[in-house]
Amino acid sequence: MSGTPAYRMLSLGAEPGVAIDGGVLDWVPVRRRLGVEAFGVNAYRAARAGDQVVEDHIESPGQEELYVVLAGRMALTAGDEEVDCGPGAAVFLPDPAVRRSGKATEDGTIVLAVGGWTDRPYHSLPWEPIYLATEATARGDWAAAASILEHEAGEHRENPFVRYRLAACLAQAGDLDAALRELSAALEANAALRDRAASDELLAPLREREGWPLG
Repeated sequence: MSGTPAYRMLSLGAEPGVAIDGGVLDWVPVRRRLGVEAFGVNAYRAARAGDQVVEDHIESPGQEELYVVLAGRMALTAGDEEVDCGPGAAVFLPDPAVRRSGKATEDGTIVLAVGGWTDRPYHSLPWEPIYLATEATARGDWAAAASILEHEAGEHRENPFVRYRLAACLAQAGDLDAALRELSAALEANAALRDRAASDELLAPLREREGWPLG
């Protein structure tokens, strides 16, 4: 017999969440906590009617998405259409380019989101470790945020967006040499981040430092 357990379980109502999107969206990282590798799956909760329960976005990685309302009620906007989604509603968005967002219309709304690609196996995305560090950054605990990014990035540790965010956290925490190394690596891997870095106030402690990569 293998050492893999027959099942893993968590309660989507009681599981501790992570406040993201400026603190208005409560994310439960289901995939990470259950160790799911075959598909993307996360839950989002809104304590009060009017709170965001699906962030405003397009699926830039190109995934199809399914939203299932487990509790409460959601008004889902998909493109130019709004859909009233009650308990048990399952709404499938096959086109990744369609902009979508959702607001809870009842207190205690919980939405499960499932996603994946049609033409390739699932793999995790770098937004997950970045999101995991958002609560620490929101309270200004930059050293904790940097530590979370370091330990949670996994296969995305060399991703330029992860390295850029880590550079910002390290700069604010006062570890300027490490911050410069991460920023330089991020900009070398993705030159499009240079404009963002030029005006990012989180990187301000680095601008007078020898080795500032924007000259």
